[in-house]
Amino acid sequence: MSPHASFPSYKRPLSLLIALSLGSLSASALAADADTLVVSADGGNAAAAESAWGPAPTIAAKRSATGTKTDTPLEKTPQSISVVTQEEMEMHGVSSVKGAFNYTPGVMTGNRGSSNVIDALSIRGFSETNTNQYLDGLKLQGDNYSEFAIDPYFLERAELLRGPASVLYGKSNPGGVVSLVSKRPTTETLREVQFQMGDDNLFSTGFDFGGALDDAGVYSYRLTGLATSQDAQQDMNKEKRYTIAPSFTWQPDQNTRFTLLTYFQNEPETGYYGWLPREGTVVPITDASGRQHKLATDFDEGENSNKISRNTKMVGYSFEHRFNDTWSVRQNLRYADLRTDYRSIYGDGLNVADNSINRGYAHSQEELNQFAVDTQAQANFTTGAVEHTVLLGVDYQRSRNDINGIFGAATPLDAVNPQYGNDTPTTLYAPYLYLNKQQQTGLYAQDQIELDRWVLTLGGRYDYLMNSAFNRTDNDDKKDHHQDFTWRGGLNYVFDNGIAPYISYSESFIPNSGTTFGGETFDPSRAKQYEAGVKYIPKDRPVVITGAIYQLTKTNNLTGDPTAPLFSVQGGEIRSRGAELEAKAALNANINITAGYSYTDAEYTEDNYLRGKTPVQVPKHSASLWGDYTFNETAFSGLTLGAGVRYIGESKSLYRHLPANGDKQDQNFDVAGYTLVDAAIKYDLTRFGLPGSSIGINVNNLLDREYVASCYREHACYWGAERQIVGTATFRF
Repeated sequence: MSPHASFPSYKRPLSLLIALSLGSLSASALAADADTLVVSADGGNAAAAESAWGPAPTIAAKRSATGTKTDTPLEKTPQSISVVTQEEMEMHGVSSVKGAFNYTPGVMTGNRGSSNVIDALSIRGFSETNTNQYLDGLKLQGDNYSEFAIDPYFLERAELLRGPASVLYGKSNPGGVVSLVSKRPTTETLREVQFQMGDDNLFSTGFDFGGALDDAGVYSYRLTGLATSQDAQQDMNKEKRYTIAPSFTWQPDQNTRFTLLTYFQNEPETGYYGWLPREGTVVPITDASGRQHKLATDFDEGENSNKISRNTKMVGYSFEHRFNDTWSVRQNLRYADLRTDYRSIYGDGLNVADNSINRGYAHSQEELNQFAVDTQAQANFTTGAVEHTVLLGVDYQRSRNDINGIFGAATPLDAVNPQYGNDTPTTLYAPYLYLNKQQQTGLYAQDQIELDRWVLTLGGRYDYLMNSAFNRTDNDDKKDHHQDFTWRGGLNYVFDNGIAPYISYSESFIPNSGTTFGGETFDPSRAKQYEAGVKYIPKDRPVVITGAIYQLTKTNNLTGDPTAPLFSVQGGEIRSRGAELEAKAALNANINITAGYSYTDAEYTEDNYLRGKTPVQVPKHSASLWGDYTFNETAFSGLTLGAGVRYIGESKSLYRHLPANGDKQDQNFDVAGYTLVDAAIKYDLTRFGLPGSSIGINVNNLLDREYVASCYREHACYWGAERQIVGTATFRF
């Protein structure tokens, strides 16, 4: 039985926080006067003040730079974009980047179940493992076990651009781009301290300070920090994270701004990152006596010695200068250093003969260094009645990952009666001593052409890439070079009432690592997307409603080699078709609403083994609805109540079937859909003399639904997150 079935002593800090919070509210409410808090929801003024790189005044952000690299209204961008604001992340109480998109259509966030070690996502039917994540316009390029993880407390907004995006970003997976915007210095004084307590021994303390350093506001700063610790859902695992992000801005005049951005994060323990078999999760295990049961949701198939630690250091800057009304330049630059120590004994399928879980072993110590710079020149001018926003740019990124790895096997674990402690592995392979290098240089150009209500966006890009894998054991260096051209075109028509239909075409390319049986490197895969949609974004109200239909095809995909089962060949194809609807609205000063629905029909249209089958971890249907209500004019003034429901439909996974003739066959099996309910309660302390301060409680998976979030293969299934209650107290002064 899971230890979370009762209310054990380690949850008492949360109950104490709740009791103290409610008690202080009752005392304050009796002493407070009858003044009420009035919140303005002026969508017109809010929209005018919004910047694509800054905070949004409501949950309905109206501008973004993710789809164009320029500060562009969403209704003039010819692709589907979702913006999750800081306000929305705080209301939902998210603790990871992937969690920020729980209520976003077209995204599957349960690729790793309850684990938050990496921000694995599936977008429009294509899985991403942090390969398409950007911070402040520059890619966070992962490699092997080295993956960046940014804490959402340090973000101003998290954005999703759906579909191919190589025309702006170079090599890119087909599903889309996750773009994160850091909190930045402000000339307004900011002093915030935050405390959290919750289930699983969660304790967290954060702070966010900022303001001008001189009377003229030429110099400003921001200092954000967070320390958090909790037990992971699975036994024997903990999560610890200590982060600080100093930033500094120099703005000598209205035309020039230089912002230094840094991020330092130490994660001694990142939590659980294992695999559970299909038997015991999707279907029950039958023990020796004939009884059937499933593994507990806190079951760990590893060992107490498992450890995944990371240390991240990032230093960079954002610079912009406007020469005149026509020309301006921008440059984003960052150097990142990521040290990873990965040691894991993990599940590798169930032996049904004795109900033992086969286990593998991996230990990899890695040093990843990354440098990226993106330089842009922007020109705004008119030719007759036509307005142009021309963007010319060159970007360069280089990464180097030094890997010292060992792989092997560990003693099987009895799934019915696990006996831990035998963590001495058997090494099965030669040491994995590799130096992986990647380089990309891209030249791109874009013109956003406006004539009356028409907006035509055209862009093209040329990329040169180099990948190399140097085997330190035998001094073998495998290199491959690629040159690719991609383009995008889109047309919008913007009515005065905010309705904007559009059509677009976009492309991407994706390099493939590894070699064929004959030792030949692979060509990049290609993707193309046709999309049509409509956006409703009125100027005078904080409302954003979007709808899109698309067809997205990835070609030259890797598929199994029929003559060499351990190798791949090219020639596969995956097609995804679908529709998405999303609405975000601050209906008035009291009510916020978000809603979404997505239909995704993905299929292997060409493959040596998977033709006609559905890719894994891709639900055909998903939907979400969230609403929160703030009392502003009654005795409950300052109280916010919120609730939401998330539905993730049935998805597919694959298991390998070996017929009598020995030919392998990959077959789909079903992973049931599930519905989750979340809730939140928050109290604004403004009326008690603490403007900007609040206390609140978030409950995710309110009904404590037990569910399998998804399965990657028959040996790799993931329990979803159990109910978690978190109390938050935020004070501004």
